[in-house]
Amino acid sequence: MPIEDAATDSALPHSLNPSLISLSFIILAALPWSLTLGFLGVWMLDHRHEGLLGSWAIATSGGVAALCGGQLVFLFCIVDRVFPQANRVMTRTIEGGLGAIFLGATLVLAVVSLGGFNG
Repeated sequence: MPIEDAATDSALPHSLNPSLISLSFIILAALPWSLTLGFLGVWMLDHRHEGLLGSWAIATSGGVAALCGGQLVFLFCIVDRVFPQANRVMTRTIEGGLGAIFLGATLVLAVVSLGGFNG
């Protein structure tokens, strides 16, 4: 075996390319982030709360914002990278709709939190 071939045999396997390792780290960071936001949103929508979250409007708008935020993190950080050949019209429509719902829920949450509505 020539010396050049011996040096290449100790290199990383072909399946461990840097882009795959980078994608793995992004998925490992984004998956718990999106799941935490999703569980927070379900918890805010599903349970009775006291104190600041006792207001129906705050709990509902905060829960919807957290759910949409979790979905957006999952879509932007994981799905767009794992499936880059997906239909752009479909993905942008879904992401745009979730973004609009997220912004609307955040706006409602801000108005209600500042005392604009006593629901």
